[in-house]
Amino acid sequence: MPTYKHSGLLVEALSTALAQDTDFAYAVVVVNDGCPFPETERVCREFAAAHPGRLYHLRKRNAGLSAARNSGIAFALDAFPALEAVYFLDSDNRIRPHLLQRMLDALRAAGPEVGWAYPDVDKFGFFEFCDMSGAYSPLEHLFRNVSEAGSMASRRLLDSGARFDEAMRQGSEDWEFWLQGLECGFHGVHVPGTGFGYRRRGESMLTESERDYRPILTHIQKRHPALFAVQAVLRAEAAVGRRYAVHLPDRAVVRCVTDPAAGEEDVPLTDFVRRVLRAPERPGYGECPGLLAVMDSGLYELLTRHGLLRGALWVLEGAAEQATLVRAVVTARAAESGCALSWSGAPVGLQADAPFPLPDGDAAMAMLPTAVLLDLVRRQPAGTPLLEREPWKPCAEARLNLTLALPGAVQPPAGADAALSTLREAMAAAWSRPSNSGWAAAPIDRYRAGVATPEDVYQTVHRLPSVLPLLPPAGKRRLAALVADPADPEGLDTAARMARWLAGKGYDAHLVALGGGLSLTTETAEAFASVIPHPLPLVLPERPLTRRDAYLGTPLRPLGAVEEDRAVGTLAVFDLVVTVRHGAVHPLMGRLRALGVTGWAILGPSAAPDAPSQADAVNGCAAFEHAYQTVVPLDVRTFRLCQGLGVPPDKLRRWEGATEPDTDPDWAACAPLSSCLPEPSAAA
Repeated sequence: MPTYKHSGLLVEALSTALAQDTDFAYAVVVVNDGCPFPETERVCREFAAAHPGRLYHLRKRNAGLSAARNSGIAFALDAFPALEAVYFLDSDNRIRPHLLQRMLDALRAAGPEVGWAYPDVDKFGFFEFCDMSGAYSPLEHLFRNVSEAGSMASRRLLDSGARFDEAMRQGSEDWEFWLQGLECGFHGVHVPGTGFGYRRRGESMLTESERDYRPILTHIQKRHPALFAVQAVLRAEAAVGRRYAVHLPDRAVVRCVTDPAAGEEDVPLTDFVRRVLRAPERPGYGECPGLLAVMDSGLYELLTRHGLLRGALWVLEGAAEQATLVRAVVTARAAESGCALSWSGAPVGLQADAPFPLPDGDAAMAMLPTAVLLDLVRRQPAGTPLLEREPWKPCAEARLNLTLALPGAVQPPAGADAALSTLREAMAAAWSRPSNSGWAAAPIDRYRAGVATPEDVYQTVHRLPSVLPLLPPAGKRRLAALVADPADPEGLDTAARMARWLAGKGYDAHLVALGGGLSLTTETAEAFASVIPHPLPLVLPERPLTRRDAYLGTPLRPLGAVEEDRAVGTLAVFDLVVTVRHGAVHPLMGRLRALGVTGWAILGPSAAPDAPSQADAVNGCAAFEHAYQTVVPLDVRTFRLCQGLGVPPDKLRRWEGATEPDTDPDWAACAPLSSCLPEPSAAA
C-alpha cells in the first residue's frame, strides 16, 4: 500500500486491509512515499506498533507511485520467502473482508498461464460499477485497462521480472504492469464479488490521465512494441473471435471468419441470432462478430475458389465505414482465361434526415455493422424502415457494383436484400418472445458488453479504422505486398515477376490493386498468393487538388483522409510493401514506416493512361524518399534521374530480376536488391 498525501483516508484503507478473513497468513506493507504531512508518518507508526508482525512501515524519498510499489514488492520478496502473491491497494481505496481469500483462491485454482487475478470495480464517491466479467481477452487489454491496480499478482509473475514503470507518473502505470505479464505469456483471471472499492473523485491521477490519454498510450506502446505490432494485434483479434459474420441464407447458417484462409466457423442461424441478442448483457469481448455480411453460398464459394473472398469482404468493410448499409450488385460472366474485376460505388442519402428504407432489389451482397441491426431490433418493431443514417457516417447507404469475369463463373442470385429482411424479422421475433422479455425490460450497462468491432482496437492502438485481415503465414515466411496500378499492364507484369522473385526469398507475395478495374492473365494471377482489390475512390468523391499537391512542379495526388486511412490499413499488416510504378502510394509510406513496415519503390517508365513522365515519376518518389528504405530503378535512365534528384546512393539498388543491361559502369556497380533482404534464419 503506497501512500502520499492521503493521511485523512489512510486509516480507513489500513483498517480494511487488516480486517481480512483468510485461512492463510498475510502481511500489510505500507510504503510512505515521502509524504510531507507528519500525520501520515504518525498513522503508519501507530498501526505498525499496534500490529507487530502483520503491518510493516517503509519510508522513502518521494519518487512516485510506481517506485513506491516496486519498493514494497522488493521488501515482500526478501522478507517472505514463502510469498505466493502480492495484492495492491491504494491508500484512498478500501476492500471488504473476503477479498484476499477470494483472489488467492482464484490464483491457486488457475493454471500456470494465469499470472494475476483482477476484480470488478465498485467505484464510490462518484458512483459507477465496472463489470469486468467474461473471459480475459488479451486483445481487449491492448486498448482498454481491464485489470485495475486493485488486482493480485502471483509470485510467478513477479519472478518473471514484472515491475511498475517508474517513468510513468501520470497514471495508468498499472495497465503497463499487467501488459508486462501478457508479454511474458501470462493471462489474467476475473474474480467476481471481491468487494474492491475504488474512490472516484472529480480530480485524481486517473482523471488527469484520462485527459492526457494519448501520450500515456504512446509510451506504453513504445515499451511493448512486440505486443502492439500490427501483425501481433491481428493474431490476437483472430484468437479472441471473428470479425465477419457471413449469413448464407440458402444454407440457413452464419459463417464466422476473420481471414478466410485461416479457418471458418459455421453457426446455425438460430444460434447466431441468440448470440447477437445476448451480446449487450453478456460481457466477453469478441464473442459476437462486429460486421454482418449477407451473400449466397454459391457466391461465397466462387470468391473463395479464386482467392477473392478476403478482398471482397475488405472492400465491403471499407464501404461500411462510410455508410450505415452497404449493398453490392454483382455481375459475373465466364472468361476463357485469367480474371477481371472492377468495383465502383456511390453514396446514397448524404443529406438524409428521415430513416432510409431497406430496398428490396438486386443486391447479391450486403454488409452492415452487427450493432446497427441489433439496435434496430431492440428499438423498432418489425416493418419499420431498416435504418437511419448514423451520425458519424457520411451516408445512409453505399451502393456498389462488382463486375467479375472468371473461369466458369455463374451469375449469383440477387437475394441479399430479402435475406437481410428475413434475418431482421427472425431477430425481432426472438427478441419479442415472452421468455426473452427480460432483455427488453431491464437494460444493463456493462463495461465489457456489446459487439466487438475492429475500430475498437485499431483506432485506439494504431489510429486506423481497421487493418486487412490477412494473418501471417506459419513458419518463417513473411508477407509482402506488391502495390500496382490496375491500369498499368506492364506494371502488373513487373509486380508478378517481383512476386516470383520474393517467393524464392521466403515471402508470400500478394497483389494490392490500388485503383480501378483489374484484369489479369492466368499466368500473372498465379504469381500472387492472393489478389486484394483496393478501388479508389470507392464511395466518397475524390477531393480536388490544391496548390500544395505538387513537389517542385510535379503534380501529386494524395488521398483524402478517409481513403488514406483505409489504404494504410490495407498495407499495414505486411512486412514489406513494394510500390510498383505507382505514385499514389508514396504519401502513405511515412505512416507505414512508423508501423514497422519496410518500403521499397520500383521506378521505371510507364505506358499507363495518364501516367506521369519518367522524370515526374522519379521526382514524385523523391518527395517521399525519406520514408523508403530502398529505391529500385528498372533502367539506366531512371537510375540517373534518381541520382540527379537527390535519392541517397545507399538507398539505390539494382534488381537482379530486371532485364536492363549493365553497360553503364555506375549502374553495374549498384548494390544488388537481394542485399536488402534479411537472412532466411532471421525471418519471423
